[in-house]
Amino acid sequence: MRMRIGLVAVVMGCAGLGVAGAAVAQDAARARTAGLDRPVWRVFEDRAGTRVDVPAGIFTEAVGPAPRGDGVELRSADGRARLMVYVEENDEAFTPARFVRTNLKVPAGALDYRRVTDRFFAVSGVNDDEIFYSRCNFPARAAGRMHCIYVAYPRAEEKAWDDIVTRISLSLRGSRS
Repeated sequence: MRMRIGLVAVVMGCAGLGVAGAAVAQDAARARTAGLDRPVWRVFEDRAGTRVDVPAGIFTEAVGPAPRGDGVELRSADGRARLMVYVEENDEAFTPARFVRTNLKVPAGALDYRRVTDRFFAVSGVNDDEIFYSRCNFPARAAGRMHCIYVAYPRAEEKAWDDIVTRISLSLRGSRS
């Protein structure tokens, strides 16, 4: 199920560039994920109590449920970037460190960033020329729901995404139960 959750208009002013110049400008525009220049921030909330700032100007397509936990997967209009916001039960009462050890799908050496505390974990790395960033906030009790995000985008756009991913990550909140 695809649903528009925001509108992004990209207008290229190519007057005076000629046909070849216009084609080069259009190729350059396509080389960046749609909406990066206009994130249009909105607060996303779900029934589980998750709250997170989402750049609705980038993630304009709701493509269905998240492949993990209970949540939603969003994509950019051009399909180059995706964001998952979801909750996952912590029935086994994993600590953030144990959860990362048990569930990491890439070799630990593939991680460029790893921060694990008693309340959350955040990991980032490169997989198939795509940068991924994953964070889960853990419940106050040993068991309960973890509130999570997962962001993936082209490696070539790393600098353009740094502030965006930081805002998404730092805004992630959820009920502590």
